[in-house]
Amino acid sequence: MASSSLVPDTTMQEIAQGTSTQQETHAYEIKGRTMSLEEWDLNVQVERLVDFRSLSLNGCNIKEYYEYQDLIHYFNILNGPTYENLIRHFWVRASIYDKHATQQEMD
Repeated sequence: MASSSLVPDTTMQEIAQGTSTQQETHAYEIKGRTMSLEEWDLNVQVERLVDFRSLSLNGCNIKEYYEYQDLIHYFNILNGPTYENLIRHFWVRASIYDKHATQQEMD
């Protein structure tokens, strides 16, 4: 399972020592901004996927069924942390590619 971002022509020891004889190239590319908005101008709305509290307030108390089956940990994972800075960073650099135009470029 290769999880390195470097092309596998170099070994990790050569990279650590700085004695690689081949050109090191990264397998990823850091994109520039594609939006004119600043990252901090974006408002990220964080919501809970399953909100047992609002369900119980509306007369549908199903939390006890999931507690009995010991599945509350799963819902805690779903409703886990949201990394707002990462979301903002992604959206100002996101771009959309047309499959047809991309295929023409590849041909």
